[in-house]
Amino acid sequence: MTFVLNRRGMLRAGLATALLPGLRRLAFAAPSAPQTGLLVLVNLRGGMDGLNFLSPADDRALHEARPSSLIAGTSGDGAGHRLDASGKTDFRLHKEAEALAGIWHDGRMAIWPAAGMPLPTRSHFEAQAMMGWGGGQRGDVPVPDGWLAQWAARTARKDAPLAAISAQSGLSRELAGARHALALASLSDGAAPVGGGFGAAMLEVLHGRERGLAAEAGRDALAGLGSLDRLLPRDAAGKVPPYQPAAGVDYDSIRGLGRSMATVAQVAKLCPDLVAATVDVGGWDTHEGQPGRFAERVRSLSLGLAALDADLATLPRRWTVLVASEFGRRLRSNRSEGTDHGRAGVIFAFGGGAGRRFGLARHFGTWPGLAPDALEEGVDLRVATDYRDAFRQVAAELAPNGAVPFARG
Repeated sequence: MTFVLNRRGMLRAGLATALLPGLRRLAFAAPSAPQTGLLVLVNLRGGMDGLNFLSPADDRALHEARPSSLIAGTSGDGAGHRLDASGKTDFRLHKEAEALAGIWHDGRMAIWPAAGMPLPTRSHFEAQAMMGWGGGQRGDVPVPDGWLAQWAARTARKDAPLAAISAQSGLSRELAGARHALALASLSDGAAPVGGGFGAAMLEVLHGRERGLAAEAGRDALAGLGSLDRLLPRDAAGKVPPYQPAAGVDYDSIRGLGRSMATVAQVAKLCPDLVAATVDVGGWDTHEGQPGRFAERVRSLSLGLAALDADLATLPRRWTVLVASEFGRRLRSNRSEGTDHGRAGVIFAFGGGAGRRFGLARHFGTWPGLAPDALEEGVDLRVATDYRDAFRQVAAELAPNGAVPFARG
């Protein structure tokens, strides 16, 4: 069982405050073994147009299938950032992804330009659900726990009071079933659940002396919340002051995404045992009016990831950010200046911390091309990399001894 830090989640779970006997004294212990790396999964919900985000700018088939406003081109107002990732194709990141291009040129990023689900689905629900637990085909037997929850169970310190977070109002599917996992949209009001004295009394009655998995999970969640709350700085009035990121890092200008990234960074600095975090970024289902909407989303994503990268630069342990969407968009644009659900999309990852060298630096996955005979069903960029293979590579580079469990393959 996991815990959502908001009033609705509190009432649903019957948990209100970390004041059970014994819980008040819990705090994070200093790790007794080398610290495990932190894996941050950023889900781009809605199906990001990978061909607009990362364009083979000199590919004639791309220019014949869509207007220049949906291509990161080689010149003009829409000129993208050249990556020099391939000797055969001029790949360009979207013009609003300048900060991400900088991370690539720093040698700290890997990109899989044609990755996705083996299952030929264009359903958001189906693709997101299967990617949450690590499935790839309809014949795979679903498992209740998310793949990142399983990975965290293999890599986290066993007595860690907090191992994973979703930096949002609800826990992501990838962390379903995780022990010592919390949904934390923000720490501006602290980490203790709301409820005051009444909440404490309710918790004492409902969970203090109960047995079973639900009560145990409740106590685990409260231990994590209480420990985290005790680590937060407070002023003379008992208020939590605004989070102060590293010098030069500005989360406020990135609105909602900035708050999520700031939460990840803040918890990562406070909790050396945190091994997994997720952030959901919506707004990528661009069936119409894509040029302006897409540019705004890419700008926000690029600035948010760059801010997190800079804020975690001095973290004394390894960390990796993995970014993926459930699928890409069609090669050919539609009549509404948008693109419809497609197949392969872009997965990318970058890392830092503890003076590390990112082991997958400048890795560039297989590119099948956009020639008519290379397309899937004649309309879509073909999936050349199973998303699970990309995820395995990223996780193995961060924690070689932490196996990533997937349905098969």
